[in-house]
Amino acid sequence: MKIFILITTFFYFLYADKTVDFDYELDPYYSNVSMFVKFPDQNITDASDYSELELYTELATKTLMPNIFLIELAAHPMPIAGLVYRSSNEEQYTEDKRQNFNIVKTFTAGFEEPYSISFFVGRMMICSKDKDDHIGKNRAYMGYLLTLGDHSIKDNRQHYNRWTNVEVKLKGTRELDHNDLDWSFRIGARFNENTNFTDSYYMGLRRNRIDFDKEFLSWFYNSAFDFMTSFNADNLEMMETKIIVEKSWPASADKHISFGLGIGYIYTSGQKYNGALLEEGINNHQLVFRPNMKF
Repeated sequence: MKIFILITTFFYFLYADKTVDFDYELDPYYSNVSMFVKFPDQNITDASDYSELELYTELATKTLMPNIFLIELAAHPMPIAGLVYRSSNEEQYTEDKRQNFNIVKTFTAGFEEPYSISFFVGRMMICSKDKDDHIGKNRAYMGYLLTLGDHSIKDNRQHYNRWTNVEVKLKGTRELDHNDLDWSFRIGARFNENTNFTDSYYMGLRRNRIDFDKEFLSWFYNSAFDFMTSFNADNLEMMETKIIVEKSWPASADKHISFGLGIGYIYTSGQKYNGALLEEGINNHQLVFRPNMKF
């Protein structure tokens, strides 16, 4: 938190001439507050008329010409709630674990840290013709991301672990009159100071499209997928694979409100942990439920 405040203050005063914007996102699984610093000598392209493929191509070919720097402080409310529940109900949590179906972990699995701070530099494009639109809305960007934290989560219990993620990321959101599109593609590496956690290489794909003018029960148009796989950095053996499919139900087209429920599966091998964490046991197969709301 202190690092976030110091760096944010530095860049705010350095680029105080309207090149700094702030954004926030509230989500039960990923909430964040961000500061965007637009480089004064670089333009931000209006990509509102671009196709999805044209947008990806433009970003990929101009990644080495960055026009933005981003600092983000993120927290994961549901995983944090899981930590609080286990610390207050250890006996019940342990009993559920022995029965091989822990309802708390079912709703919180898939996130390895309670919070993080990220630094991003890359190319950004605006996907809206509304000049009053907030910079954090209707944007797409690709570049290089450094994420830091000091705790990791295993079985709804946090362990001190100063970790670092380094990755290349393509991410964006586009809100049109009748549909919302949200995507994220990334590849990177994770390094842990705590040797009980294994260093890894990973890749992730996520895409979510909501069409407000389609049928309420349409699976094709109002659906999302989330895929992630990681490999042991020492021997390249598979550590973990996550697959989640989500169904969304539009509630309000004018306010772009929708409800969603994700159902998925996580496979974790013995490669993910070492030492004491490996000895205490691993749930190789984990069912996942993720209720969500977007607005």
